[in-house]
Amino acid sequence: MVVTTQRALFARLPKVPELMPFMPLADGLPTPVEQVDERLWVQREEHTSSAYGGNKVRKFEFVFPVAQRRGGPLVTAGGIGSHHVLAAAVHAERHGLDVDAVVYRQPVSDDATRTQEALNRLANVHITRIPSPYLMPAALAGRLAVLAPKRPYLLWPGASTPLGTLGYVSAGLELVEAFEQNGWPEPHVVVVPLGSGGTAVGTALGLAMAGWTRAEILAVRAADFVVTNRAVLSALEAGTAALLTLAGWRPRPVRMRIARQWFGGAYGKPTRAGDEAMRVAEEMGLTLEPTYTAKAFAAALDQLGRGRRVAFVQTFAGPHASTAAG
Repeated sequence: MVVTTQRALFARLPKVPELMPFMPLADGLPTPVEQVDERLWVQREEHTSSAYGGNKVRKFEFVFPVAQRRGGPLVTAGGIGSHHVLAAAVHAERHGLDVDAVVYRQPVSDDATRTQEALNRLANVHITRIPSPYLMPAALAGRLAVLAPKRPYLLWPGASTPLGTLGYVSAGLELVEAFEQNGWPEPHVVVVPLGSGGTAVGTALGLAMAGWTRAEILAVRAADFVVTNRAVLSALEAGTAALLTLAGWRPRPVRMRIARQWFGGAYGKPTRAGDEAMRVAEEMGLTLEPTYTAKAFAAALDQLGRGRRVAFVQTFAGPHASTAAG
């Protein structure tokens, strides 16, 4: 595995690696951008890392070094089938870090079961189970208090802090570069799943930094309203833009809209539209899961049906080699 420190964001703003913590974890960047239909392109984020890919790795590159300097465990949270928690554990183990995870119930699916079983096999993880995501803040506070002598680091769920979101600014820049290099027209819409918000906000900032003026980020809600609302996204955007301003960027307005109709009423609950999207995606060589990517791809197919050019950010996470076909 060869991991370099070259990132699209660093090329655009050379002061970022001088000012921000960074730990190279991803060995599959830039990820491929493929045209899979006449008006559909896919950014293959499952190829970010051959150890465990998906969208979290880019964010971890900016937050893991802080945890490593503290020396204590990473304290984080997610559903019982959380790819965020599993990805954190896999990459933390590679760097000698432990993970203390608070996990809550979510609807049962094959993907969630496989993820939970993989997490249970890792020796560097301590799990605290709670019955509801609404108990998560109190449970995290409790674990941080217990672990205080070990100097724990709070890895915010989804790693969607302003620092972590920098990883997706870089991904947005990569997407624009791929379109420009291939002579593809700017899409009307870039579709991303919306959970903790870092992927959507970072991509939107990356597109703005690269100069795209037409493409709108369609953030497809996959989690409860309390974490997928405009106020949360605006605060994350402001914090991330402030970091970029320190590195010399003059903020520009982003184009982002939240799509709420694909959620299905509960975190992790499969939907009929998502199931159909998974079937269509499989025919295109894409692997989806019901919690995030299936719902987002359903929205992408809807946009295609409206005659729009669509770029879909495929955030599926798993132990896929960076050169795999999917």
